[in-house]
Amino acid sequence: MTMADLTALLMALLWPGALVISVLAISRTLIVVARSGIRVEIFTRQPILIGTGGAPLRAEVGKVRI
Repeated sequence: MTMADLTALLMALLWPGALVISVLAISRTLIVVARSGIRVEIFTRQPILIGTGGAPLRAEVGKVRI
């Protein structure tokens, strides 16, 4: 195997290797975000009205901060 063949082989494997590394990095990031969760705070100046009669639950909120 000559040096040119070795260089061509390395260049051919460069993009698939970069793709695998990128997918691993993105999946690790998604796992960390999923485990930490997203905290949502609901704040309003008026009380939250929830009705539980015959209709499904309904809540009215003034503002939401993520």
